[in-house]
Amino acid sequence: MRAIGFLAALVATTAGAQEAPDERPGLAERVGLATSFRAGAWTHDRDLNDETLTAVGGVRARLAPRAGALDAFAEGYVQADSVDGADADLVEGWLRWTHGPLAIKAGRQIVVWGRADRLNPSDVLSSRDYTLLVASDDEQRRGSLMVQGRLGLGDYTLDGYWLPEFRDNRFPLDRNPTGAIVVADQRVADRSQFALKLDRSGGSIDWSLGWFHGTDRTRDFVRVAVPAGSPAGAFTGVQQQFPSVDVLAADVAGTWGRIGWRAEAAWSRYRGADTIFRKNDNLWLVAGFDTDVAGWNLNLQYSVRRVFDHSDPRDLADPIDRAVASQSAAVNNQLDRTQHGVTARVARKWLQDTLDVELASIVYLNTGDAAIRPKMTYAINDRLRLTVAADIFVGPRLSYFGRVRELSAGFLQLTCGF
Repeated sequence: MRAIGFLAALVATTAGAQEAPDERPGLAERVGLATSFRAGAWTHDRDLNDETLTAVGGVRARLAPRAGALDAFAEGYVQADSVDGADADLVEGWLRWTHGPLAIKAGRQIVVWGRADRLNPSDVLSSRDYTLLVASDDEQRRGSLMVQGRLGLGDYTLDGYWLPEFRDNRFPLDRNPTGAIVVADQRVADRSQFALKLDRSGGSIDWSLGWFHGTDRTRDFVRVAVPAGSPAGAFTGVQQQFPSVDVLAADVAGTWGRIGWRAEAAWSRYRGADTIFRKNDNLWLVAGFDTDVAGWNLNLQYSVRRVFDHSDPRDLADPIDRAVASQSAAVNNQLDRTQHGVTARVARKWLQDTLDVELASIVYLNTGDAAIRPKMTYAINDRLRLTVAADIFVGPRLSYFGRVRELSAGFLQLTCGF
């Protein structure tokens, strides 16, 4: 409710500034106000249901005021679609105090770790809503309440974080699987989440080292008892649970002539009871490069994940355990002891940089599943932008992208910014 009230106030402020600009000249610039309205249509929403064409409309607004050593930032949205109705969120809302090399920032924040392109093993502090119908993947990000302390030491920056709020990644979920009851997600109240990061930027090679101690924002599927009062024919309950984890992360990036290169790795160690449903400790590495070729920007990366103490859930004797554990392994990319993958992206600008065209893909080689996105964005003028794209998922049913292949969809979105 606070997020709705906050956004309503922003929309009212924006409307007032547009209707009577002479009454408060320069107000939007002084407080860093920016608003965008969007309308669009998807051939399928981003949840596992029987819906098809989905209409979407919404507003996204931000404030960025500053006063001396203090500055603040707030961003949120209200969005409605023809399938799920209205939703709202305060994505970020923080206050920062800066004194020389020291800065302290408190509030809901989006913190992005990692230098790889789209696949970021070390990006573990903030979460995403993968069901949100938006044209830009960055707008799926969700901040978490945290306190950050930063000390700048020339090219080096040391960050410390305390996170008293847990916000999970939201994924498409089949709420009515055959023979099973999906119970409410595990409630997490982990106020002992901490992180540290040392970053070096500005030299010929940039790098960082990070550590996170907290709760994994990506769920496991766990078999639980059938809740009382469940319909006849339900033989198991399934719950999304979130294990405790320690993550050690590192990344490095640089240039070699006209080629930009990068590498990123994360080692994740899970704490608590080791069950057949919980993901296993693993090491995940992504490395790649980008360059310009004949006017096109080309980006290629290789991904490899090594799962420790791996046992194939497809070999379990109990058919119910086998089904639930296999789905849990699929959504966590842990069906195989070693998983290989490739990402590719080509992009180019035309018409005095008003037309952006891009084709991006992620392919996991072991399971043969893939996600492909062709996308075109055209800037009609300084305020109006049209995006036309598609998300195409292929692969076997028991795989990361194959399990959501029904969500393959085309979409268009018109965005108007003020």
